[in-house]
Amino acid sequence: MKRSESREALFILMFQSTFYKDADFNEIIENATEEGEIQIDDYAKHAFEEIHGKLTEVDSSIEKYLNNRSISRLSRVALSALRIAVYEISDQDDVPESVAINEAVNLVKKYDTQESASYVNGVLGSYVRNK
Repeated sequence: MKRSESREALFILMFQSTFYKDADFNEIIENATEEGEIQIDDYAKHAFEEIHGKLTEVDSSIEKYLNNRSISRLSRVALSALRIAVYEISDQDDVPESVAINEAVNLVKKYDTQESASYVNGVLGSYVRNK
């Protein structure tokens, strides 16, 4: 499985988790794979677990760059993509910052609007410049 495919599976898990805040991450993975929606490889599973383990920290990092918006005002798509990108930028040495940003923007373009993709690009650009 290519890393971009793995990242998209991770994105779907992250998106689903925004609807089930009290669900254990294993339940979300189990539900996604039972329905045959996605294939989840080790990278997606590990990253999903890692992000959920530090969700408060990741969200705090994101919130600093939202330009007077709150996380609750973001679309679930944008929030999911931002969480993945911030995690990859801060915790994954093998993922270049530009790749994490580009992949997040592409996911948002695919599942949301161009305006949302531009916003995500701006937030991540600010995050990288100021981290």
